[in-house]
Amino acid sequence: MKTKRIYKIAAAVVLAGTPLFWSSCADSWSEHYDVTDGGMADQPSLLQNIQSDASLSNFYRVVNAIGMSDALGAAQQLTVWAPRNLTNAQADSIIAVYEADKAAGLKKEDNKAITQFYQNHVALYARPISSLTDDTVAMLNKKYMHLIGTSDKTGTLNGNAFDDAVLSNNGILYKTNGIQPFFPNVREYIEKREGLDSLVQMIKGFDEYELDEKSSVAGGVEDGKSVYLDSVTVLTNDLLSSLGYIQREDSVYTLLAPTDEVWRQLYDKYRQYYVYDPSVANSDSLAEYYTRWSILRGRFFNTSPNFKYNRNPQDSLVNTHYFERQNHNPRTNVYYKPYETILNGLEKVTCSNGEVYIDNKGVIDPHTTFFGRTDLLATLATYYEVPKNTANVETMSVNRWTRYRSVYYADSTQEVTKTTEYITVAATNSGDQSKITYTLPSILSGAYYNIYIVTMGQDLPNWFQVGHSEKNARGTFPTEQYWDNPHPITAESDVENVDEILSLSKNSTCFVTNAGDDTDTLLVQKAVQFPYSSAGLDDGVVKLIVRSMGPSSPKKLNVIYTRTLSLCEFILVPFETKEEAEAAADDLDAFNDELLEANKEN
Repeated sequence: MKTKRIYKIAAAVVLAGTPLFWSSCADSWSEHYDVTDGGMADQPSLLQNIQSDASLSNFYRVVNAIGMSDALGAAQQLTVWAPRNLTNAQADSIIAVYEADKAAGLKKEDNKAITQFYQNHVALYARPISSLTDDTVAMLNKKYMHLIGTSDKTGTLNGNAFDDAVLSNNGILYKTNGIQPFFPNVREYIEKREGLDSLVQMIKGFDEYELDEKSSVAGGVEDGKSVYLDSVTVLTNDLLSSLGYIQREDSVYTLLAPTDEVWRQLYDKYRQYYVYDPSVANSDSLAEYYTRWSILRGRFFNTSPNFKYNRNPQDSLVNTHYFERQNHNPRTNVYYKPYETILNGLEKVTCSNGEVYIDNKGVIDPHTTFFGRTDLLATLATYYEVPKNTANVETMSVNRWTRYRSVYYADSTQEVTKTTEYITVAATNSGDQSKITYTLPSILSGAYYNIYIVTMGQDLPNWFQVGHSEKNARGTFPTEQYWDNPHPITAESDVENVDEILSLSKNSTCFVTNAGDDTDTLLVQKAVQFPYSSAGLDDGVVKLIVRSMGPSSPKKLNVIYTRTLSLCEFILVPFETKEEAEAAADDLDAFNDELLEANKEN
């Protein structure tokens, strides 16, 4: 994600102080239908029939106040289920919603008074009924309702009784005994539910009208830019685009909605992880955005039947950030036996496009979302750089390889072919040490990291050092420093040519990979903290340097050791406390392929 883009998004969060109310877009009313049979052409319009009925006076007052009277007097065929005897208070409340949404800048098609009241009582086409009618009707707001007829004038719409069918020249008017209940979708529900203000305001801060070029009428090009004779804009939301379309009626989502109390608790806890160095522009806005993003991430679940990652919900749920190549950490973004764990004991609300669970406990473990393990593949050229000479020519040769291995998993006789991608780094001048530098992505400030390197075996052992350089308060990187090996090489170490290693003056910083054809996972540093975060930044705040080392005697080069680096990936595992990090540092079984495969089956 680009820095400029994040600044735009973050600013929306910080500046979104005035409540905005959004809903689904209205159907197009551009098509017209002529009705000339059944005597309807000679009847008054729907609007005229409503105006002349004293029991519908407040309904007419609402329709007129929200600007929909013209639609009821136009030629387009509609069916209206008008609630009789609306009270003055009910009418005033609906009109107040319309005025509030209008003042907030919403267009008619997004105004809740229209989408949740008017469109909830109106459907396209004239819909006559009989005692045999048993149908589903799509209202103008795209809500589906069950229509049952008991005669040619009476019936129920989603259980709400109506009678006295009135033929009009542009449709049919039925009169109901009360307001048609509105069945909200996930987004509409959380906007009406008390105690979810923090969640709702975060989402609303990203609502924005954007030009719909396909629906707009082009008018040519002026000064290199397209101009439109008739421009159509649609309401978009970048945040929901990345989390889930909970506002759409054609989607099915489950949302774990944090209460305001849970939101405050998590905000106070997560804010420490997004401290930026003083040289970063708009750092406060970035910190606000990413702290709130960390609360939301992992709470959206696409439960549509055609969603390719759907599983048996009794067994597991995957959030919308799950992706299929998660072999490195199969529990990230996955929640096993959810009805016994994260959903257990939470209030459930059924919506028109899914479900909302009210999270008053803070059930999402951050280790399954933003605080989870990060695997940086060594092959990703975006993150690494190699030294250059004075002529700006790279002094290292970097090659990418794939190794195929046949393995057997526990309790199985089936052979499986595993592929591992890696790079080799060798100095173009045989007298130089090999060296490569990686910029670590998405560092969290204040977290305690255990850092590992996964290497690929070679014909000879490789001796190397691991250094680091961290951005300071001036926004610059000081001279690199090399870490001591958490498990220093000793005479008892199970490595080849240990005597040669011990003879080196810098043996405390030496790491060794044994010869062979398998990977090796080495602990580089444990419980290390970094002062600044790099979340959302194009430039990182921590650089990791890997440099080969070896005896000064060139006669031993490529005889007892190699200077060629062979790297698969870097693993960063964050912890909340130093004690947790240190306790877990040497649990290398956590990276064992066999264990990972077992986890995926649980």
